[in-house]
Amino acid sequence: MNFSIKRIIISIVLGLVVAGITTELAYFLLKKENREPGIIELIIPAGTGELVRAGQASPDVPRDMRFVVGDTLRVINQDDENHQLGPLWIPAETSASLKLESEENMIFECSFQTGNYLGITVQEPVTLSTRISGIFFAGFPLGAIFAVYSGLVGPQKKKENDETAT
Repeated sequence: MNFSIKRIIISIVLGLVVAGITTELAYFLLKKENREPGIIELIIPAGTGELVRAGQASPDVPRDMRFVVGDTLRVINQDDENHQLGPLWIPAETSASLKLESEENMIFECSFQTGNYLGITVQEPVTLSTRISGIFFAGFPLGAIFAVYSGLVGPQKKKENDETAT
């Protein structure tokens, strides 16, 4: 096997290793968002309607929420007033659910926020196959870049060594 084929193989392997390390590091740092679908509860505490009318936000209600495809958002209204979140009508002291079945970013009209909206992000759950795909999709191009640059650096050193030998 000649030197340039070995260099290309080593570059591809190095690209895959670097991509594997970086994508797995990102996976573990963002693991909170990488989970199996489930039921996520959003509780509207008692007195939220009064706070919103006074222009104050309820400290217990988030402005934006993140979900994975397949999650069910269950809104529990503990307030003594009726509330609405997008297509959900939640009478006082009851609950309503919304199945999140597609990947998208949404802004719902919301009666229990001072700005009258709630941002919802729904993303695909990260699986083993998506993690492996990420390594290959990042690793091969990175390896190709390494191979190109090693080809540019390699001949220069050889040329310099040939010139110093004469």
